[in-house]
Amino acid sequence: MKLFMVYLGGTAPGANIEVHDIRFVVGDSIKDTYPQLRQQWFGEAKGLHLDSYLEVHDIDGYHISLVAEPVQQEQKLYFVNYGGYYPSQMAEQHEFMLCVASSAVEAKKRAKAALLTKAQSSHKDDLLELDNLIQLDQLQGYYIELQPSGANQAQQPDWFGYEVIG
Repeated sequence: MKLFMVYLGGTAPGANIEVHDIRFVVGDSIKDTYPQLRQQWFGEAKGLHLDSYLEVHDIDGYHISLVAEPVQQEQKLYFVNYGGYYPSQMAEQHEFMLCVASSAVEAKKRAKAALLTKAQSSHKDDLLELDNLIQLDQLQGYYIELQPSGANQAQQPDWFGYEVIG
């Protein structure tokens, strides 16, 4: 099984513009995760689409494995999303990253130094601790195990575009 970070887009009741969300799902392939993604989407089913996805396997020198039993480990995998503003743009801009850290405080500090460094008045929007996948019910009880590997994948999409799944 593989862990995917997916950037979804679609419409929602009452929204005037397209809305987006990040989801973490498990499957043998990205197409295997489509039912989970449709189930997790909060908006209209029609027009739900993938904008991008990343298979998560090596972050900050740790190999990411999915295991059936809880793992005792000092380091944890975090997803951090920051929002900020640029004077030339009307909308709030966002950047996010995955990082391995020993605490939420450390993860926030690392992300703040790396994300939206030129934005004015940036702020933290979301911090999602991914030390186990139990926090996300649809992942069927898989837990994240971090194993030192020295490897670090680029946090760039494996695919981007517009793939309708709803």
